[in-house]
Amino acid sequence: HDCCETVKVALCASREGHPVLVVAEESFQFVQDEAYDAAQFLATCAGNQQALNFTRFLDRSRPPAADVDFLDEKVALAFRHLKLPAEWNVLGADQSLAENIPRETLMHFAVRLGLLRLTWFLLQQPGGRGALSIHNNEGATPVSLALERGYQKLHQLLTEEGAREPESWSTLSHTVHSGDYSVKHHRGLGVYLLTAEA
Repeated sequence: HDCCETVKVALCASREGHPVLVVAEESFQFVQDEAYDAAQFLATCAGNQQALNFTRFLDRSRPPAADVDFLDEKVALAFRHLKLPAEWNVLGADQSLAENIPRETLMHFAVRLGLLRLTWFLLQQPGGRGALSIHNNEGATPVSLALERGYQKLHQLLTEEGAREPESWSTLSHTVHSGDYSVKHHRGLGVYLLTAEA
């Protein structure tokens, strides 16, 4: 969800030939958390070398694996719900930069920390695949970083042609937006959610 607001959720039941029945209703408040802040920061610093170099301090503190997995899931999910501009690109706004100019990218950031789900998300975005061949100032590409750090699954994701999305809650659903409405299909449960802005 990309907005701090109160929402009303209605649980409905329907049977063929019968009207839709509202079983229960409840309101709850979306709040802005660190994952959402991180996703917003990362989205705005795509291509900004000063900001991307600043993110490298996270690499020095090396959080425990469980924290990395939690961070990966939360930030990737927050990224999925950001309303990115149509022209947004993993490599930033300046597409005139040649591929052979060494620079830090969002893909380097995600791979350096071992963020599997965020890496997958970035691969699906404009500039995602192109970022794989860009060297940073140390001469490393995202692919070589994954190999150097022993991130087997991540390296597979970056190099295998038909690599599939990492398992996570977010893989269970598919959202279709149309104006003020969106429909989400939760494949695992066989449930459709209709959301309407009011």
